[in-house]
Amino acid sequence: MSENKVNTMLNKKSTWWNEPMVWLIIALPVAAVIGASTSAWIAIKNADTPVIEEHAKQGMGIISLAAERDRKAAELGAEATLNAQPGRLTLTLSGHFATPPKHLLLTLAHPSNADLDMVVLLEPAGDNEYAAAYASIPDGKRLLDLSPSDKAWRLTGQWQAPFTGSTQLSVSSQFSSTQHSSTQP
Repeated sequence: MSENKVNTMLNKKSTWWNEPMVWLIIALPVAAVIGASTSAWIAIKNADTPVIEEHAKQGMGIISLAAERDRKAAELGAEATLNAQPGRLTLTLSGHFATPPKHLLLTLAHPSNADLDMVVLLEPAGDNEYAAAYASIPDGKRLLDLSPSDKAWRLTGQWQAPFTGSTQLSVSSQFSSTQHSSTQP
């Protein structure tokens, strides 16, 4: 009788889909393809933003055009105080300007997502005063860059949205002797 059982087991044929080893061999490459496709999708969807156009490569080094703008702002003694009320920004500009700028551009840059960046055009609103209305801004840190429309100089700072209170915009610390900090009530 035992010989009969052995013959029955040898004669019994199973289908390939009933074998666990076949599924293991199929599952590993399928998992690799799914993982690679997911990684490619994440890389494409969250691609790094391009380098700011103000940086140009020249020879073996990278020269920042922003440093020249910072130097010019330091020479002018430029400083600004930015105040926020709901839906309105006001700015007081000080410095040694031959003629005050007609307009100022305030860039509110998100540190990691260029899609959330915005530029606000500040119009004259009095002697050394500028103002603009703004829509709501999603919460989070913003890097501030203030410059005239000809981009001859710039002041920088940072602020946390939603904006309240005031903050100082100043020349980059390597070009000025004073440090300024943001205040938020």
